[in-house]
Amino acid sequence: MRQPPSPALGAHASMLLWALLVALSFFAAAEVNPALDALPLTALRLLLSGCLFLPFLLLRRPALPGARALLAHAVLGALLAMYFGGLFEALKRTRALDTALLYVSVPLLTLGAERLLLDRPVLQRLWPTLVAALGALALLGLENAHFDAYAYGVYGLGCLAMAGYGPLSQRLKPWLGPERGAASLASGNLLAGGVLLALACTLGQRWEGLQGLSSRDLGWLLYLALTATLATFWLLHRAIHWLPPATVIAYSYVSGLFALLLQSAWLQQMPAPLAWLGTGLIALGIAWLARLSPVRVATT
Repeated sequence: MRQPPSPALGAHASMLLWALLVALSFFAAAEVNPALDALPLTALRLLLSGCLFLPFLLLRRPALPGARALLAHAVLGALLAMYFGGLFEALKRTRALDTALLYVSVPLLTLGAERLLLDRPVLQRLWPTLVAALGALALLGLENAHFDAYAYGVYGLGCLAMAGYGPLSQRLKPWLGPERGAASLASGNLLAGGVLLALACTLGQRWEGLQGLSSRDLGWLLYLALTATLATFWLLHRAIHWLPPATVIAYSYVSGLFALLLQSAWLQQMPAPLAWLGTGLIALGIAWLARLSPVRVATT
């Protein structure tokens, strides 16, 4: 009898969609007025994304989360707030390229977090992740990096927070409730992260940075909240249910690949030879990781 595809195969396919949505968000974010303060914009984006989930969740009449679930959401939301806060603090001192180069370390750090928090073997997945990471560095151009100790230190802490997000969400699953779906988990974490960022913006008097916000900017913010935040975090939590967190996060390398291809198609320019090499290494690394995951389940 023909065996049906396993959920792991669907999770890999959904992460390809995730990578495409993330790549498209780079171009959408460039349409927002660059004079606006990015930190309160992100707070609004996270809050809006979490709230967009709520009507669908309330239709199911869920039970109110207990104290342990609220604490778990607060911890995971704090990791998101640390990541985005570190990113925008670093961007005051360095370029987006430098933060992208540092983010290459996140899937590798997630392997370490898996080992520490979930006690899972990770050595077999280290090598394909390293291959994909080398491809990402070739794609971005390591020779163009500009080192700033403060920016790298602050964003490095943010990358550590993001690396711990997936494994810790698995570790805290008993607190969050094993029966809760990806939408419910994503909504709670996004709302918690948005509230913490909003609090930081209030304490730092950063809301004044949105004085030039236009209706056009609000439209792009809604698009980013819907596709680049709500949809991506839902897909992320859905995939983590079936795949190891580090394998899921490794698809961030694919988003860079998609961004390069989309930009090349739009500008009608061929990528540099080194970028093609990076593309090949990313494809090889991700295919290798997918090969290590079960793709079919037996049926009786």
